[in-house]
Amino acid sequence: MGVHPEGTRDFVKKTPVELDPIQRALQENEDWYRDLVEHSQDLLCIHDLQGRLLSLNPSPARVLGYSVDELLHMPMRELIAPEFRHQFDWYLNEIRETGESRGLMVVMSRSGERRIWEYHNTLRTEGIASPIVRGIAHDVTERRRYEKTLHEYERVVEGLDEMILVVDRQYRYLIANDAFLRRRGLTRKQVIGHSVEQLIGESVFNSIVKPKLDECFEGKVVRYELRHNYPQFGERDLLVSYFPIEGSAGVDCVAAILQDITERKHAEDRLREYEKVIEGLDEMIVVVDRNYRYLIANHAFLKYREMERKEVIGRRVDEVVGRDPFAALIKTKMDECFEGKVVRYELRYKFPNLGERDLLASYFPIEGRSSVDRLACILEDITERKQAEEELRLAREKLAEEKVYFEQAIDTELGFGEIVGQSKALRSVLEQVSKVAATDATVLILGETGTGKELIARAIHRMSKRRGTAFIKMNCGAIPSGLLESELFGHEKGAFTGAVTKKIGRLELADQGTLFLDEIGEIPMALQPKLLRVLQDQEFERLGGTRTLKINFRLVAATNRDFAQGVQEGEFRSDLYYRLNVFPVRVPPLRERREDIPLLVEHFVRKCATRMNKSIASIPATTMEMLELWDWPGNIRELENFVERSVILTQGSVLQSPLKELESASERGTGDTLEAIEREHIASALQQSHGQLSGVNGAAERLGMNRTTLQSKLKRLGIDPQKYRN
Repeated sequence: MGVHPEGTRDFVKKTPVELDPIQRALQENEDWYRDLVEHSQDLLCIHDLQGRLLSLNPSPARVLGYSVDELLHMPMRELIAPEFRHQFDWYLNEIRETGESRGLMVVMSRSGERRIWEYHNTLRTEGIASPIVRGIAHDVTERRRYEKTLHEYERVVEGLDEMILVVDRQYRYLIANDAFLRRRGLTRKQVIGHSVEQLIGESVFNSIVKPKLDECFEGKVVRYELRHNYPQFGERDLLVSYFPIEGSAGVDCVAAILQDITERKHAEDRLREYEKVIEGLDEMIVVVDRNYRYLIANHAFLKYREMERKEVIGRRVDEVVGRDPFAALIKTKMDECFEGKVVRYELRYKFPNLGERDLLASYFPIEGRSSVDRLACILEDITERKQAEEELRLAREKLAEEKVYFEQAIDTELGFGEIVGQSKALRSVLEQVSKVAATDATVLILGETGTGKELIARAIHRMSKRRGTAFIKMNCGAIPSGLLESELFGHEKGAFTGAVTKKIGRLELADQGTLFLDEIGEIPMALQPKLLRVLQDQEFERLGGTRTLKINFRLVAATNRDFAQGVQEGEFRSDLYYRLNVFPVRVPPLRERREDIPLLVEHFVRKCATRMNKSIASIPATTMEMLELWDWPGNIRELENFVERSVILTQGSVLQSPLKELESASERGTGDTLEAIEREHIASALQQSHGQLSGVNGAAERLGMNRTTLQSKLKRLGIDPQKYRN
C-alpha cells in the first residue's frame, strides 16, 4: 500500500483496540441521553421553518392524546388553539428573522383540552439538515392555574374592607393589605418588616396585643374587641381575630383580621334606642317565630291584653289569644307573611276590659339566613279613626248631593257660561261643542281674533268628564319664544342660566284636566316636535331633567291663522297640524252673526255698569243700529271695549256712545271691500294711539286684538305705523 512514517504502523494497528472503551462510553452516553429524552415530560422536538415536526419525544405526545407518528404527519399549526394560530405564524417569522424565540403557546389535545406550554426554541443554520429549529417546551398549565388562583386570592385580600395582616414570631409584619395601609396612612414599605410595637405604641402592644398574639402562637384562635384612634378616621371600634398558621416546626405566623365594627356598635346603640321607642308606642307590636311563639311583645300589647311579659314571651299565639276563629284567622295571615308577603287586614276584636275594638293588623316578614324565619306584627287601634271615616263618608255624600244640585242649577242658569247669542251660526257651534265635549278628542278652535275662542274652550271643559279638574290656559303668542318651552314643559333647578328653582310647567299642571293652548300657531318650529310627542305618548321630561313624566290631559287649541297655508309655506309641521285637527270648530266672526249684537251689547252694558257701580236703563235705538251695522274687525273683544268706553262716558241712565268712532257700513259705498274697511279701522286706531301698537291705549288694545295679530295685519295690509307717530 503506502509507506508509513516511522513508528506509525504499530499505532494504526493498536488504535481499534484502544478505541473500544471510548465507543462503549459514547454508546452508553448516547443511550443515557436517549433514555432521558424518551422519558422527559417536557417537549423536545425538531421542526423545519414551515412548521412541520421532524422528531419529538413520546411523553408530550401521550399527554396530547396522539402517537408520535400522528404528530409527525400533522402540521404544528393544527395543534395550536384556533384563536392563537396567528401567534404561531408570528413565532415562525421571529425564528426566521432572529434565530430564537421564547414565550407561551396554547396547545389543544385530541379531546379539546387546552394546555399552556412555555417554550424556548433556537434555529440551527449549520449541518446537513439545516436550517432546522430545536425546540424545548414545558407544560406550565397547572402552574399558571396556581398563579392565577394565588393572584385572585391576593386581589380578594387586597379588595377587602377588613384589614388583613400576617405577623411572625418576632412580632414583625410580613403581610399588610391595602385596607390596613389606608387606615394607617402608611406605605407598604413603612410597614413590612417593622414591629407591631413600633406602629401601635409600646403601651397598647404590651398590655393588649402581645398577650393575645402569644395565645395564638400557642395554637388558639383569639377574638377580642379594641378601640383604636386613627389619625384620619378618629376613634373606631375593631373586632380583632387571630388565626394560627402552622409551619414546619409549629405555629410560626399569625394571620390577623381587623374588622371595623363602629357602625355595628352604633347600630346596636340605635337598636336599644328603638327598643325604648317601641316600648313607648301606642301601637301593639310583637315578633313571632316560625312556631308561632312570641319573641317580643311591647308594653302596649301587654296593656291591651292585661298580661305580664313572662305570660307572653315563649308562648304560642293560640295560647295567648285562645283557640277560636280569631286565632285561625291570625294563623292564616301569618302563613302568608312567612311566604315573604307583607300582609295587612282589618279585624274587630273583643278585649277583656276594653270591649270590641277595630284593629289594623300589619305583618312584615323578617329574613333569616335562608328564608323568612320571623315576622313583625303591628296592631293599631283604629276604632276612633273608623268612626271619623264613617262621619266623613256621610258628610261627603251630603256634599256630593249638594254639588250635583248646585251644578245643575248653574248649568240651567248659564247654559254655555258667558257665551251670549241666539244666532243660527252660534247655535251650530254650540251643537258641535255639545257633541265633542263628552269625548277626550283634541279640539282645534278656529276663528278671528276676539271671537270668543277661549269661552268655547272653557265650555268644552265644563261639559266634559274632566269638569272637576284643572283648566290650564297658555297664550303661545304672549310668551317670548325663548321662554315658551320652559313655560310648557317646566324645568329643573339649574337647567339653564337663571333657573334657580324648579318650575312646574303648564303640561304638568294640566294632568287629569284640560290644557288650552291659545294662538298655537305661534309655537316655534323647533318646539313643535316635542309637543307632537306629548300628544302621541302622553309623556315628557322637564328641561334639564332625566325622569320621564306620564300625564293624562285633554288638549284644546285655538288659532286665528290659516293652518293649511302655514303648512304649505313650511311655517307649521304637517304631522302636528293633522294631530291637532281632529275635531275643528270654527267660531264665526261677529259680522256673520249680527243678530247677536243687541244681546251682546246689553250683556256688556250690564257687566260694565255693575263693575263701575252705574245704573244704565236704556240704549238708544240709533246707537244699537249703528253698532249692528259696524263690521267689528276686532269682533266681540272690540265690541266689549267699545261698550266699556261708552259706559265710562255715560253720566245718566241712557247709554252715551262715541259714535263718531264708527262709520256705518251702509254709508261707505258699494265699492268698499272688507279689506278696505279693515284698513281704515286700523288706521283710525293708529291715529288715536299716535302709532303706538301695544300697551295701555295702544292700537292693539283699542282694536281688541293682541300685538302679534295686529303686526300680522299691518304687514298684510301694507300699513306703516311709523307714519302715525309724532
